[in-house]
Amino acid sequence: MKFPPLVLSVLFWLLFSYSNVAFSKSPIHFSSVKEVFQNQQLALTATVDFTLSEEVLSAIYHDIPILFKTEIILFEKSKFLGFPIETTQKKIEYYTELYAYGVNRYYVLYNHRNHKRQTFQTLEDALQTLGTLQALPVVNQSVLLSGKHYFLKVRISLDRWKLPPPLFMNALLNPLWQLDSGWQEVKIQRLNKGA
Repeated sequence: MKFPPLVLSVLFWLLFSYSNVAFSKSPIHFSSVKEVFQNQQLALTATVDFTLSEEVLSAIYHDIPILFKTEIILFEKSKFLGFPIETTQKKIEYYTELYAYGVNRYYVLYNHRNHKRQTFQTLEDALQTLGTLQALPVVNQSVLLSGKHYFLKVRISLDRWKLPPPLFMNALLNPLWQLDSGWQEVKIQRLNKGA
């Protein structure tokens, strides 16, 4: 089976681009993830570093909103007849929109979960705030039973499906738009002994 030269060129470019991305550090990278107990709540604290490509930065600078999806799952690990089982106890999912506006280039984070809007003078400050999860409540501590093995996992990714149509088609094929931290997992170390 023969492929036209243009098709071969595109395939080669895609493979080359994906291999470069695969062996480089992820553009969304968790530098720390830990559980905290605060006000009788299990909460998640994490720090995320963003290294956005020129293509993504250009979109932001040209007033195209970028949507990031944050997923947090609390689950229990157990065994049944020797087989490992993971049971989801709680799932949190929310979107944060990042966009620029105004002649003076202000940057805005809009949290679709709590409808909170924050404005920043620099994109770096906006990304630092986006990448800071500070004691985010997950579940009441009383539901965590002593003797059980609980874990939290968290993931942040860019939602390409919410991009405007012309950019959406490019982002589907371009590995520089495949922004995904992958799942980061942490074991719950301290449980409520009285639960």
